[in-house]
Amino acid sequence: MGLLLALCAAQANSQIVTGNSMYVKIGTVLAMDSLVLVPTEDLNLGSNYSLTVEHTPVPGSPNASINKKYVFNAPINFHGNLGVIYDLAELNGNTESMLELASSWSDESGFVTMSGSARDLGMHFVSKDVADLDIRMLTLVNGGSALPVTLVTFEAQKAEKEVQLSWKTSAETNSDFFEIQRSRNAKDWKSIGRVHSAGNSKVEAAYGYQDAAPIAGDNYYRLKMVDRDGTFAFSQIRMVSWSGNALAIFPNPAADRLEMAVKDWSQVAKIKVWNAGGGLVKETRQAAGGGEKYLPLIGFKPGNYILQVEYRDGSSERTHFVKY
Repeated sequence: MGLLLALCAAQANSQIVTGNSMYVKIGTVLAMDSLVLVPTEDLNLGSNYSLTVEHTPVPGSPNASINKKYVFNAPINFHGNLGVIYDLAELNGNTESMLELASSWSDESGFVTMSGSARDLGMHFVSKDVADLDIRMLTLVNGGSALPVTLVTFEAQKAEKEVQLSWKTSAETNSDFFEIQRSRNAKDWKSIGRVHSAGNSKVEAAYGYQDAAPIAGDNYYRLKMVDRDGTFAFSQIRMVSWSGNALAIFPNPAADRLEMAVKDWSQVAKIKVWNAGGGLVKETRQAAGGGEKYLPLIGFKPGNYILQVEYRDGSSERTHFVKY
């Protein structure tokens, strides 16, 4: 069993990295750079997990977060007591007696401010008991403050000769517009359109955009969510394979079932699914003549997963999906 064992400082940030594996038993107190976790279920982070501590705030209204946020390289699913120790110099205008935990399972576009946090003003410590919480980012903010646009879903699907993009928000504060970006490699991005946002909203809002000229091969999409003050955040990335030569899945995020498309189903040998902690949660062997072309998600907990399709020639393809 490997433990956390690399701690490096660079440009006022710090990073903690797991070794070959990291397994935390129920009731163990795990403290990582002022982040305190006490799990009520065994926590398996698997290998190559990293936690970066950034001393910058998350924009919000009427208050931004404190000048500290924790960023995991992939979401963890956590049950137990979650706590953050802060320094008075990090408050960034927030009031100690009003501090609440705020977490996101994706990026800065997905923050939700919690309620009911316990505060120890003497220790400068805020904590809360949580269950089945997917965490990729974590910070503290005044209760009642909204951190940027809260994106509920973002989907990309084939629709005849175009790609249909759709997304929903549950809350918006001073939002201006969504810029739709596309890439061939998920690294180099090009703007292909813009959709105006609701501005200020506390109810669910739905949006859509059609890419009428997708490129041959893999099309990667993301949203750039821009606020009126010029600050912005990016959504999760979605991929649609237009040529049909690569593994494609839809919808993503998915609820009850995940549709899968591959070039030749007769060559598929196995389908495997791992959770964000690296645990194998499902394995299906396919008959030589083909098999089910969808993955039932009944019994899957909400969160991030990796889908792998293994072929009879020994090759394989992987992609990510979200169960909500």
